[in-house]
Amino acid sequence: MLGTMYYMERRTPSQPRWSPEGLLSLLRASLPPAGPGAAALPLPPPRLDSRQLSEAASAWRKRSAQGDEGAESVAAALEYIATRRAREKGARIQAMGKRLSQLMQLS
Repeated sequence: MLGTMYYMERRTPSQPRWSPEGLLSLLRASLPPAGPGAAALPLPPPRLDSRQLSEAASAWRKRSAQGDEGAESVAAALEYIATRRAREKGARIQAMGKRLSQLMQLS
């Protein structure tokens, strides 16, 4: 019978670790060099909450009604994310309430 290989003996699952030396460094290396006259890259937009995502989805639905062919799929994606974020927020609030009850020995 064959013995186990060293990589099969690992007991704990590995967790991904994000670092600036990984994919980000590759992406930064692909950017043109920033010289003294180069414009700074724009900052990413702020994170939208579920209400703002729903509003953006309804605007995309209006564009779809006006004949924009790709607008329907964008609206559907925004609605999906809005629903998921609303659900996640409810679950976090519920978990926090449960934890507070446990700490106060109410349950």
